Amino acid sequence: MVVVPGVLFGDDGPPDRDEVLRQGFLRDLARCKELLPDARMWPGELDATGGEDGAKQRVDRRALFGIAERVVACNDEWGPAQLHAAIAVWGAPPGIAMRRTVRPFDDPNAVKHFADALAVVRGEGPISAYRALSRGSRLWIRDLGPSYFTKFLYFGGFGAKRYMSQPLIMDDNVVKALGMVTGERWEASLQDYGRYLDLAADWASELDTEADVIEWRLFQLGS
Repeated sequence: MVVVPGVLFGDDGPPDRDEVLRQGFLRDLARCKELLPDARMWPGELDATGGEDGAKQRVDRRALFGIAERVVACNDEWGPAQLHAAIAVWGAPPGIAMRRTVRPFDDPNAVKHFADALAVVRGEGPISAYRALSRGSRLWIRDLGPSYFTKFLYFGGFGAKRYMSQPLIMDDNVVKALGMVTGERWEASLQDYGRYLDLAADWASELDTEADVIEWRLFQLGS
């Protein structure tokens, strides 16, 4: 039997996944768009979020999954880069300059490597994709670390292979929370990513929820 730490959800249990999909942040989309080195990297869906000129607009997980769905269906060479642009907008930590989150797009291989990484995570699974995007590996993108490329794997690959471990975000907040909850040492590595996916899947199964609900809660605990 899998023992789920009580600190995760207490007696109330996990929330409905809709709460996870509503996780979003206010962003100055016009400013974000200006920071990209090529206008073709911008996802048009973010232009349709509404709001007055100069006003910050909310971007949530549901919007990013919508972009991912379009990218997978359309097979546009710029689509995977557009997905990551949306992820960079959504995932920028408070106090971190947006310019830092778009640096990977300056890599001349970025567009092709994002496309190839999307194919890997959807075809071979998250472990193969993590390995391919790691520093020095065949799909490495300069200035793109695990905190962000696991976001790309999550939005691009979640649900693609239901019989495999689901790709999940493993950023600094999640790593910190894993240490708090398990009492073990965790780091952003291929080995620990695999451990994390297995553990999240076990906890999700025990709680009759989705693995990303576990990730969402870990993010909260580590923030």
